[in-house]
Amino acid sequence: MAINGVDVTFIYLADAFLQTSNSVDLSIIAITVSSATAIILASMVGITWKSIRESTKATYSQLLRGFHEDLTTRLNKNSVLKTTEDCQRYANDYLNTVDEIAFLDLNGKIPQGIAKYLGRFFSYGLNIIDWYNGMVGEDFAETAKKNWPNYFLYCEKYKIRLNPEDKLPKIMLDYNKLQDSES
Repeated sequence: MAINGVDVTFIYLADAFLQTSNSVDLSIIAITVSSATAIILASMVGITWKSIRESTKATYSQLLRGFHEDLTTRLNKNSVLKTTEDCQRYANDYLNTVDEIAFLDLNGKIPQGIAKYLGRFFSYGLNIIDWYNGMVGEDFAETAKKNWPNYFLYCEKYKIRLNPEDKLPKIMLDYNKLQDSES
């Protein structure tokens, strides 16, 4: 029921509260309400932090999986190399991919651990650059530094070195013979 637009139930509840508040100190009520609010707020912050942490872990895991799959797919393409153009495209695509990962790492866009985990792939890229340098010419090293600057900065920063156990596909090692047969 409403009198002059005011709910009568509200008036009765307010009156009852005021009558009981005479026996209870208002400062105690204020402390109780403030404490309850602080506990609720702290709980919400904790729940939110845990949710963000779990979401971040999932995102990092997806990033790592995506990078690893992309690089592995590129490595698996070495079995379909048939021409000198295929070899050059394979090398360029691979170096583009590691340059992108290096860019993200150097700019703090991905956790440091992800790029470090992929360090073996960066080492393999040095083999590709050595191959390119030998097949295309000495000036290719300078061209490579212009084309993939992040890759080189990353390798310098984390002291990535050539791994002698990494082997390029046979067709790339026989590049000169392949080039002669295409002529």
